[in-house]
Amino acid sequence: MFDIHAMKNKANSYNVFPRGILSLAILVALTILAGGLVRQSAAQEPQEPSPRAKSKQPAPVEKSKGASPRVKSKQLAPVDELDFSYLDKLDLKLDLSYLDKLDLSYLDKLDLSDLDKFEFSYSDKFELLAPLANLGRLGQEGKGVGVGFGSGSGSQADDDPCEFKIAVLQELFRMDVQRGIAAATDWLKPGSTQTVRCRQAAVTLLARNGKASATPTILNTARNDPDMKVRTKAISVLGTTNDETVIDALRDFALNSPQNEIVEAALYALSQHASERAIGVLGEIAMSNRALPLRKAAISSIANRPGEPAVDVLFKIYDADQTLEIRKSVISAFSRRKSERAGAKLLEIARGSENVELRNYAISAIARRSGDQAIDILLGLYDTEKNEDIKDQIISSLCGSNDQRLTRKLIEIGRNPATPIERRKRAIGCLSRSKDPEVLKFLEDLLKQ
Repeated sequence: MFDIHAMKNKANSYNVFPRGILSLAILVALTILAGGLVRQSAAQEPQEPSPRAKSKQPAPVEKSKGASPRVKSKQLAPVDELDFSYLDKLDLKLDLSYLDKLDLSYLDKLDLSDLDKFEFSYSDKFELLAPLANLGRLGQEGKGVGVGFGSGSGSQADDDPCEFKIAVLQELFRMDVQRGIAAATDWLKPGSTQTVRCRQAAVTLLARNGKASATPTILNTARNDPDMKVRTKAISVLGTTNDETVIDALRDFALNSPQNEIVEAALYALSQHASERAIGVLGEIAMSNRALPLRKAAISSIANRPGEPAVDVLFKIYDADQTLEIRKSVISAFSRRKSERAGAKLLEIARGSENVELRNYAISAIARRSGDQAIDILLGLYDTEKNEDIKDQIISSLCGSNDQRLTRKLIEIGRNPATPIERRKRAIGCLSRSKDPEVLKFLEDLLKQ
């Protein structure tokens, strides 16, 4: 019979451990070794589990079709709470005579006097004893064999320590803003050893809490940090400060930087800045030689700004730039404005532009923007228009409305044999969505012709 108490006494008979922690380590290792043998023996010779073991057996896991059951890892219990009483009932026939042959005399020379000065948490003890736990695996690495230590597949090594530091920095800002600013500024100094993730977080927290006092630090980071991700983060948060002093720097980034990432970050910051000067810089970007998507993004940002200054900038862009795509972007921006000036400009383009595509685009914008008023505007334009393509566009833009004015016009178009057949078919297709009895009668009359 294997006696755990006898094994403990056997280990204690070697009076070579000056401190109890190493005795515990050897004892645990031997216990784990025994546990591994017990599990191997049990695997080779199935036995009826004892009532005590039955009571501790987990409930069977119901397997879903096509998927393996998920087993949740359990929190490890402290060593002194583990139950090894079942070992007394097992005949393992272990030969421990090899312990007499071990030379452990070198342990007498170890100076462990400082160990008493340290306090170890449970996780620290786990890390200290984990190597010994491998003795109990007996070639079963990765299968969870053992009694607590090393079992499971999770690992703390994958956790990013920076996330913890960021949480601490956030709390420091919450408790004392000035100390938070000092700590975040230190993270962003040249030669900082903080990770990219930590430096990005420091920039965000400074912009959120530091206001104008944090601007010099953020600007310096935007210009000089060695990592592009940190630089773009610093640039993008400058817009949230609403500090007038950053406008010139953002303009320089947007118009002169060779990196698209920097330009995009500056454009975003300008779109967030509430200053009227920021609107003017966005207009400069829209009329610059930057890539077309960036210029269109600048126009879209202007369109989202409240007030007439944004409309003024849109007028300036449309009149100054002859690029078709830029003008179409401005027309789209006008359609999002409630300004009467914007509506008048759309009608002007729809009536008189030399470019048919722009006229069609303006007609669609009027239909989207003006609601019920668009019916009168566009039907009036239809009656005076000579270009057949423009007339087709007007009908297509209004199709879907149940307004009686449009219904009557569509019936007139569908009935007139002088109207191009495709437009008549289009008008009838639009009427098919109506439940007006007059429409049903009109369709029946057409069939009788």
